[in-house]
Amino acid sequence: MPRKTQTAEVAAAPETEAGRFTDEELARIQEAGFESVASHAADYEEFSDSYPVIKDKRELVATQFVSLEWRFHEGDNGEFVSAVIMRRDNSLAILNDGGTGICRQYRELTDRIGRQRGPVLHKGGLSTSEYWFNSDTGAISRKRPDDGGDWKKATTFYLT
Repeated sequence: MPRKTQTAEVAAAPETEAGRFTDEELARIQEAGFESVASHAADYEEFSDSYPVIKDKRELVATQFVSLEWRFHEGDNGEFVSAVIMRRDNSLAILNDGGTGICRQYRELTDRIGRQRGPVLHKGGLSTSEYWFNSDTGAISRKRPDDGGDWKKATTFYLT
């Protein structure tokens, strides 16, 4: 079923690009305020065929989900994976990871099954490994060091 969307008519001067607001229109919009404008705005989900991105991987710890498909990409910090997953409530979401846990495991899974597509059930959801990381030296410790270095608590997530 097609989604209903709201449309707004914006008068454009002949010399301006169609659909662009004039400075005066933007000033009136700003004066109306966020709440007023937002109450008339179409929800982005009406126009997007994308799925929400998991922002906090902890929501998947010990929570079953299914990996449907995954793709590898090159980012600013090296390779990362984007996986489309299905949660128990049938909702779909994107799980991104560029670490030594999930990304490496999806790479190993791809090599093992010869494709980047499931479905693959993760009965235990995600698990975690917590450790201390020294950003000055790159050192890792399982317990909090007391040497005064720049140690920060870190977490690696794993597929189960």
